[in-house]
Amino acid sequence: MTADSAAIPDRSARLAAIVLILLAGVLTGAQLGKIAPLIPWYQAELGLSLVASGWLAAILGIFIAVAALPAGWAIDRLGLARSIQIGAVALAIGGIALSASASPAAIFAARLVEAIGYLALCVGLPAALNAISPVNWKGPVLAIWSGFVPLGFATSDFLAASMLPAATPPGFLLTIVLVFAVFATAALILLRGFDLNVSAGAAGGIRQTLSREVVLLAVSFGAFVVLSVSMFTFLPSFVAGEGAHYLVSAGAVALSVPLGNVAASVLVRGKGPAQMARLAIFGFAISALTAVPAFTLASPLLATLSALLLAISGALVASAQFAAIPFLTPRGGSVSVAFGLVAQAGGIGTVFGPPLAAAVAESFGWAGFGWFLAATALVGLACMLPIAGRRTLSAAG
Repeated sequence: MTADSAAIPDRSARLAAIVLILLAGVLTGAQLGKIAPLIPWYQAELGLSLVASGWLAAILGIFIAVAALPAGWAIDRLGLARSIQIGAVALAIGGIALSASASPAAIFAARLVEAIGYLALCVGLPAALNAISPVNWKGPVLAIWSGFVPLGFATSDFLAASMLPAATPPGFLLTIVLVFAVFATAALILLRGFDLNVSAGAAGGIRQTLSREVVLLAVSFGAFVVLSVSMFTFLPSFVAGEGAHYLVSAGAVALSVPLGNVAASVLVRGKGPAQMARLAIFGFAISALTAVPAFTLASPLLATLSALLLAISGALVASAQFAAIPFLTPRGGSVSVAFGLVAQAGGIGTVFGPPLAAAVAESFGWAGFGWFLAATALVGLACMLPIAGRRTLSAAG
């Protein structure tokens, strides 16, 4: 059964479900980012070391790096709707417990419960978007979904900035998880009207899904994540020092990312996987061309423009890649498993990219850091080349 024959044919109801899933996704990403603004508080008030605080912030990403692929397989067997419900409940319970925890053991236990929910939702929510979107919506919708993590970080940062001067950190933590729970509940209510086509055991397994092109896409996405996360991790440090001539802040550069997501959602509409791959190749090429200038040029205008293009082109890459996943998943394969593999590649990039980039920057300076980003972009580009010659196929499930 395809999304077009889902139980609710009404266009407005389908669009409402998609919007609510996207909003729930952004709030899911916010749970990943909510620890960063509280690290000084965890150190000063609760006695966590800086290293322990870093692990607290990273646990959710580590779960993705270790278990996203098997999670995709498990979601197929358990059922997509049930998996999303379990993930939402786990994330909400863990988040509420985190807001009330005062001891290191309780804090980490709550964060581990959150990590289980986060893992299920990072795979289940995009799979649900694929299941309920008509074929001509799949690419644009998944292109927008690809920005859920940076938008989630921005949401947590803005909410923290507005609340923390007056509210306590536990109050901030409780608020952000309750907002997530509201959107997740609303999305789940609307999803009841759709047949998500995920009866246990109905979809193909890992072996049927991991075609050469799906694996290449995952590796390419991992390269993108290494590039993107490394850039945004160290850009504030660069702007505070040698990059002080930038015309905008590091935060403003990060806020330009949605421009790439929106542009890609328009550009992929009605396109096949080969054309989506070409858009990703174009994005990688722009990233490779702008990475070194962003960290070496003395001209404030050109350096700032290079950094903005680097951020926006990366968003084009991620959006085009996510849009292509349903179209590249082999017949008889599982879109959930494909999403799991791509998410796991991204998680691995998140864990190992910044330390590798830091080592390059320490050894070769900011110019070397820029060359590292450019080389990473070229690796991602090379992986997309075989996909660019693929014939157009119908999207899976």
